[in-house]
Amino acid sequence: MADPLRDGDSLHMGPYRLHARLGGGGMGQVFLGRSPGGRLVAVKVVRAELADNADFWRRFASEVEAARKVGGFYTAQVVDADTDAAQPWLATAYIPGPSLHQAIEEHGPLPLESAAVLGAGLAEGLAAVHACEMVHRDLKPANVILAEDGPRLIDFGIARALDATSHTQTSTVLGTAAFMSPEQAMAQKVGPPSDVFSLGCVLAFASTGRSPFGTGPVHAVVFRVVHADPDLRGVPAPLAALVAACLAKDPAARPSLEQVLTHLTALASPDQGQWLPEVLTQVIAERRTLALTALHHPAPATDGGGPRTVGSPSPGHADQARAPQPLLVNERRHMRGGAPLHPAAGYQIAVYVLLALFTLASVSIVVHQFDVADDAGRWYKVEVYDEIKTVSMIMLVAQVVFGLGLTACWLFWFFQIRVVAERLAPGRLRYRPSMAVYGWFIPIGNLWLPKQIADDIWHASSPPGRSGTTAPAGLLHTWWALWLVTFLTWPLFWIEWTTLLSEHNRMTDDDIYRMYEFTPDIWVSLALHVLVVPTAIVTARFVRRLSAMQAAKLNS
Repeated sequence: MADPLRDGDSLHMGPYRLHARLGGGGMGQVFLGRSPGGRLVAVKVVRAELADNADFWRRFASEVEAARKVGGFYTAQVVDADTDAAQPWLATAYIPGPSLHQAIEEHGPLPLESAAVLGAGLAEGLAAVHACEMVHRDLKPANVILAEDGPRLIDFGIARALDATSHTQTSTVLGTAAFMSPEQAMAQKVGPPSDVFSLGCVLAFASTGRSPFGTGPVHAVVFRVVHADPDLRGVPAPLAALVAACLAKDPAARPSLEQVLTHLTALASPDQGQWLPEVLTQVIAERRTLALTALHHPAPATDGGGPRTVGSPSPGHADQARAPQPLLVNERRHMRGGAPLHPAAGYQIAVYVLLALFTLASVSIVVHQFDVADDAGRWYKVEVYDEIKTVSMIMLVAQVVFGLGLTACWLFWFFQIRVVAERLAPGRLRYRPSMAVYGWFIPIGNLWLPKQIADDIWHASSPPGRSGTTAPAGLLHTWWALWLVTFLTWPLFWIEWTTLLSEHNRMTDDDIYRMYEFTPDIWVSLALHVLVVPTAIVTARFVRRLSAMQAAKLNS
């Protein structure tokens, strides 16, 4: 997922406008960018300490030139680069999909056919790299992007540039321990069989959700890579033999990419129109939408620090406005290690305020009613009774005014979150956004239409989770249950609770007394006024949670 730009991030690299952070690695930071013609690209910017290294600079230039030659359907094509800039960078085609690592961590292992298509695509991608007399050297789940039409291999060629300067770094072995080959781990000469070994590790991870050489300290993992047998428990039987062959300690004993491709093609489904499980296909669609959203609605920075810089902007972008600075509250929260707050919109704050005022009016009515309850059943002079009646009417009018304001603000908020949900899942929600307003006023339909709309909004706004694409909806259901009770009992809510029982002449003919008394109807009305308190609390939490989910999903 994309993250907002931070203070100090460049707004441009060459002709590309940078809009968000996509991730980072050993080379540096990766940004979501857009070309002057509107094409999405992933811009990889070299870390400053590497850019100052003359060996890396020279090697990076030669490797980028070689990487430009790599083609094929399963690699992210290099489209541009500037190896002479103060901060060298290169741009590749942007692939709107999660990495294999993210997909497995969030949604579990792939089924056999999906794993077979994955392996076949990676084998073709590696073959394209090897045809240019290059070795990837850092094939791992984080360097595999799952696209709608197949996997994509990224960061080929960059590994060699990093390896050329590894003697100046803290590590002398390039790669990720759990996915590197034995010869790579021992700093020996590596060739195409090393990538085949890494491919076997990636296939095992995709099928089981774990590395075949386990986890732990780097030296322990490296020892198992070099000396221990891989743990292939859970790898589907049709894949197990191939994966075991790829993980042979002797490079010469491993199958060729052509043999791997032949085996995996036989396992893959003939119809590869949708090669991934439905949940991952949906994630890809959401990422495509969010990437386009980031271009038109750039997210604010999330941490404090110095001012933003503009790195090598093209002339056409020289006068472009600076990206928005982080909110001061988020700057303080960042310094304390807290997550950023999502600013509430004005109509959202209005809902909170009117909920509080409506609740206050309801509680005041109950307090006032019980204040005179001690004298219930007694006779009041007309003046005293009229005073009680006047106070009651003032509270009633206040409650009606606050209720009407709350209704207006609520409808506007509900309409707005329906509009945002359409951006998050275009064309996938029932009913048009206008129904988010009309649905509340349709007789009989208002008992279920708004709930259906709310269910779809909640689903569209939910971050993907391990158990599916919908966040736990207990708060949504609780809010709706309380609202439904309030709606169905609404007529009882307005029972007159200053009940006049009778008039009598007492003491003198000039004095008129009235009796004030509790009745069952009054008790029902007071109970409904008390129910307003939990209903308002749950509603406020529902508004806050749903708005925060949408803001987080848009910003990511």
